[in-house]
Amino acid sequence: MCGSIGGIDIADPADFSGRRRRKDAKKVQDAAAAAEAARQARISGNVTDINTAFGGREDQYTDFVSAIRELYGADLGRQQQEAARQSKFSLARGGLTGGSAAVDAGRTLSREANEGTLTAERRAQKQLADLRGMDESARLSMISLAQSGNDIGNAASQTASALRANLEGARAAGTTEGLGDVFGRTAATYRAQQDAAARRRGLKEANLYAGPFSRGDT
Repeated sequence: MCGSIGGIDIADPADFSGRRRRKDAKKVQDAAAAAEAARQARISGNVTDINTAFGGREDQYTDFVSAIRELYGADLGRQQQEAARQSKFSLARGGLTGGSAAVDAGRTLSREANEGTLTAERRAQKQLADLRGMDESARLSMISLAQSGNDIGNAASQTASALRANLEGARAAGTTEGLGDVFGRTAATYRAQQDAAARRRGLKEANLYAGPFSRGDT
């Protein structure tokens, strides 16, 4: 049996060949190897779960960009209706209905509507690209955490939470950003026509007021 003298361990005198020590050391090595293999298997499984979850995102990307297009399309339609209404009112008030000013106004409105459609698509694609970027950043971060050997819990559940948070954030960003003012030139024309009409009214009123005095009436 083993013992110690003066605090110094001595070998088991019955184990002349050292076979038992080697056997015990082998058990320790095997246990360490098994633990490392289990750790590597856990890491590999977590990484696979993470990649699988992110890889199944395409349908959600499609739904997301469709929803953003619908949102921007509704905004564009609302702005176009308001711009057309204001332009029609301004032309009628200025006595310009049916003339070249009305034709130019219609062309401007149509051109801005087409540009707005393109702007809406560009912004929808930007929102999609931003979401993809957030997802990729989250994927790499989670993989790095998994490969560090730390216990991240249920990788699939953690990934689902990250994906959900990214999607909600992207939707909020798309709603907040909006499409912006699409019909700026139409609005500028409308304001110019309103200003011109106001000036004409002012001149007419001034002439009416000045008329009796210019004739010498008292």
